Amino acid sequence: MKTVQLAIGDSEYAQSLRNSLLRDGTHRVYLVDQPDPRIDGVVVIDGSKLDCLSLCKDQPERFVVIACKGTDSLFGLWKAGIRHVVFEGDSPSTAQLAIIAAELRLPNPGLKTSPVSGPTFARSHHCHSFVRKPAHAKHISEARVPTTPGR
Repeated sequence: MKTVQLAIGDSEYAQSLRNSLLRDGTHRVYLVDQPDPRIDGVVVIDGSKLDCLSLCKDQPERFVVIACKGTDSLFGLWKAGIRHVVFEGDSPSTAQLAIIAAELRLPNPGLKTSPVSGPTFARSHHCHSFVRKPAHAKHISEARVPTTPGR
């Protein structure tokens, strides 16, 4: 289960984003005034909360910032390592995509077990699949064919 902290002043937007994330069944979402850096996962904050931006310095890949359009702070966010910015007025689904992008940047803890599909492996592991010979092709031996992760 992925964790997301929403530290957003616009409560209607925060609720809409929260509901969207909960609907996919893979997120635990906290609506917070001040994000807790001890909680793993992605943190979504208002760009206007400059005091919260100091939390970003250690793990900027965890943060999605909602910024004002045309703001001069975008360069500062980029310089601080923030790579996921959504503008005020963008839809909650756009913010959800930014959250998913940030989740992909987080360190993968390795082997996980999914109740539906069984074990899944981190990208650093190599997965192999086996190709079975057709019944009519007696001369073809079974071959082990490596596959690239994610395909």
